[in-house]
Amino acid sequence: MKKEAKLWIDLAKEDFEDMSYMWKEKRYRGAVLFAKQAVEKIIKGYIVENRSKSPRRIHAIEELIKDAGLDVSEIGNPDMKELSKAYTRVRYTDLSMQYYPSKAAVEPLLKMAQDIYLWVEKKLI
Repeated sequence: MKKEAKLWIDLAKEDFEDMSYMWKEKRYRGAVLFAKQAVEKIIKGYIVENRSKSPRRIHAIEELIKDAGLDVSEIGNPDMKELSKAYTRVRYTDLSMQYYPSKAAVEPLLKMAQDIYLWVEKKLI
């Protein structure tokens, strides 16, 4: 594995673990933040490893998926734009309280992030 790809993937794994920890501790805003970051970083690692180029310095999951050449129909075409929006929403108190106030509000987003993360991870093996 390429050194830069391994760095992205190792950071993604750490964020994925942090997401799980935050979820267990009922720190939902933090869980969303780390879920989004884990997905973004593992896709960037995939781009480096399989596309032989540096990933763009963007945060839109749906754009990174296109750059990676991955076909999300394999996992049911999740609405990745919602995950991308989390990047901004968790940083503003009014937005995070509006969108991520409870376990029920956060759970579908974390499930989507987990599905995408594990799907990309499997493709890296």
